[in-house]
Amino acid sequence: MTLKLWGVAPVSVDLSKLAELRTLKGHLDIVFCVAAFLDGNRVVSGSRDNTLKVWDLMSGAVVATMEGHERDIVSVAVFRDDRRVVSASDDKTIRVWEAATGKCIATLKGHSGWVLTVAIVSDDQHIVSGSKDTTVRIWNVTLGSCIATLKGHSGSVWSVALWGNRIVSGSSDKTVKVWSLTTGECERTLEGHVDGIKSVAFLAGGRRCVSASSDNTLKVWDVATGACVATLQGHDGWVTSVHVFPGDAIISSSNDRTIKVWHPTAGTWNLVTTLRGHASSVCDVSVLPNGRRVVSASEDGSLKLWGCA
Repeated sequence: MTLKLWGVAPVSVDLSKLAELRTLKGHLDIVFCVAAFLDGNRVVSGSRDNTLKVWDLMSGAVVATMEGHERDIVSVAVFRDDRRVVSASDDKTIRVWEAATGKCIATLKGHSGWVLTVAIVSDDQHIVSGSKDTTVRIWNVTLGSCIATLKGHSGSVWSVALWGNRIVSGSSDKTVKVWSLTTGECERTLEGHVDGIKSVAFLAGGRRCVSASSDNTLKVWDVATGACVATLQGHDGWVTSVHVFPGDAIISSSNDRTIKVWHPTAGTWNLVTTLRGHASSVCDVSVLPNGRRVVSASEDGSLKLWGCA
């Protein structure tokens, strides 16, 4: 007359041992963004060459190319069904694609400026985007229409992230805003950076988020109170993107050509490794689902796969 909960114990990963495993080449210009599929075997990248490419990480081969955007592709995300991807472009549109065939199945229009970031709601039916037009928009994928426009930022919205019914957005106006996905209301504004914010991400549990800024720092915030609980310093240039490992280790990329990994210890985050290998600014990083591998995208036109032995 009992219930039992069964699971696999988390594998301890020594992130200080991350090392370069493979370089992926195929784009003809800067690679701005990369996102991992849940199968852990593929990633999709977006480039200034106006294409997206799906890569097989085992072989390093391109398995699909998506063409249709008229300008730079600066953000990409993968639906949880692993069959579709969504991209944001400087051509002011958002496109939804079939991952296997590279076919565009929807084009979403409404932003009046470059679309700089896109994220997928957990129901796989809605998308959240941010734009140079200073707005955050919520879209219904099935209807192909915008269902809400969130206004409050005074600068370009460079990044959005989702957890449950909350959105966080980072802007060139130097603030992070916390929004209700349900009502569209701004719940809180997080202030502390002295330059624009390039990337935001939630930590596990959704009670904290982290922001990456052109002021060369990252900040960890308590979402409920708006308090900054940690400032991470170490990059010598703009911090271009931030993502979170299972276990709340943080990985960041920068135009200083490096990737840094920060491990949480007793309420703070300590720098445990710096990855070098790209010949130019690192624009984005994506953590694979198993937490043991990372893919980075760079202005040098390549992607790199990093992993633990």
